[in-house]
Amino acid sequence: MNKHRRGELTDRFVYVVDQLNRLMSGGHWVRLRVLDLNVHQVNTLQVLHQNGPLRMSEIADYLGSTQSHATNVVKKLVDRKYLNRKSDPEDRRVVICEITAMGKLIANRYLELVTQRATSISEAWDEAKMESVVASLELFCNEEEASRHRRDSDPG
Repeated sequence: MNKHRRGELTDRFVYVVDQLNRLMSGGHWVRLRVLDLNVHQVNTLQVLHQNGPLRMSEIADYLGSTQSHATNVVKKLVDRKYLNRKSDPEDRRVVICEITAMGKLIANRYLELVTQRATSISEAWDEAKMESVVASLELFCNEEEASRHRRDSDPG
């Protein structure tokens, strides 16, 4: 594939990913604002809900942010009793964060909103279109996971 064509496809891909993000979160942030949560806080809750307790550095890695930013986000979630922080018994300098029962309720509510949105969008699709979209999104997610694994296992 030539560079020009790859550039065009990359631009389209980035645009579609951005649109998908907007589509899936559209309107939900307004509902979450009532709970006084922002996108970073919701993403942090989701990361901990899906992965269990994590170190602050791992949260920052999942979110693609700095540890300082993750610490600020976590502090606000701890203040709201959505997360707990504790010291690692192996190394007291390391902070481990875990989601609380209240945080799980919020994370589950957000997942319900996303599920409702995805379901309503896909209802009009026939089986072939649904299969095509799901296969493409699975490819995207699998590549992201493989990329994360390569980064994590890279010794340098």
